[in-house]
Amino acid sequence: MMMRHSDTEKHYFRGELEEFYMDLRNRVKFPALIAESFEISFNGDVKTRETSFIVACNYPESKNWESIYYNLSLCERIGDDILRRIMSDAGNGEICAEVEVLSAIPLLDEQHLYVGMRYTISIGCEFDWDVDEQAWIDLQ
Repeated sequence: MMMRHSDTEKHYFRGELEEFYMDLRNRVKFPALIAESFEISFNGDVKTRETSFIVACNYPESKNWESIYYNLSLCERIGDDILRRIMSDAGNGEICAEVEVLSAIPLLDEQHLYVGMRYTISIGCEFDWDVDEQAWIDLQ
């Protein structure tokens, strides 16, 4: 199943999962792709961004385990396909960084009747520690 994002059917948004639960879930179609923010870390000459994305689906009623597992499986298939595309783009030089898959965690929110898969990846690139002297004016 493809997510067909358009102006009339919003399947994608950027934000945190809490924002999705609080309000945005009423304005998106399912399955939905939630792109989370990132954290930057430095290790030697490498700058790494760690980020996550979630593929979420809703289900009709509490304890409907057949629907829950079906939608969780759908989220995993879509997320795996997104992950394959990211890794393919990285391997083909479309992304000028090293991409590493860190985890994929299933999510279940019975209160709001949503399931999802949260994928976490790291994106590392070279970091130049040399100061650009032309960008700074030292006061004497």
